[in-house]
Order: sequence, then structure tokens, then C-alpha cells
Amino acid sequence: MSHDEFAVCRCVAEHRPPVLEYERHHRLPIYLGGLTTGETVMICPSTHANVHELLRLMLKTGRTMTDWELQQVEDRPVSRYAANLARDGYTRWEVTL
Repeated sequence: MSHDEFAVCRCVAEHRPPVLEYERHHRLPIYLGGLTTGETVMICPSTHANVHELLRLMLKTGRTMTDWELQQVEDRPVSRYAANLARDGYTRWEVTL
């Protein structure tokens, strides 16, 4: 976690309440073969959890999923930013196969 004053999660225009601590998300998650020193982004804890949940759905289906498909499976609003990070992680994982 980080108290980095320059870290910005882009899941919404402005977090309310403000994010107290950001989490480091590996663009290619470590559990999928990413390096601990690999490319990362700082995101809020809620988005971080959502990204990994959406990525698990994609791994389960064996493909990336559109925003609409994710919305149908999740039956709740899905952040486009979280969905894009999940798709990015899935695509980076596919390249390593």
C-alpha cells in the first residue's frame, strides 16, 4: 500500500471519501507469471479487488469480455477502468503462453 500523494486511481473522476491508501496493481499479475518488479499502476482498494474479480471471470471463460458481458455476469455496475485493467492483464497473460 502507498500513501503516495501523486498516486491517482482513475476509476472515477473524484473519490468521495478520498482514498487513504493506494494499492500497487501489477499489469500482469504475479499469480499469472508477472514479475514483482513488473509494470504497475496505483489504484484504490475497491478497484483493485474488482480488477482481480473481473480477471478471474475472463480466465474462467477463456477470453476477454466486453463491458456489456461483464455487466450481465456481475449484475451490478462495472467500472470501465477496472474492466480495461482486467482485459489488459488477460491480454498480457495470453502473450506469455
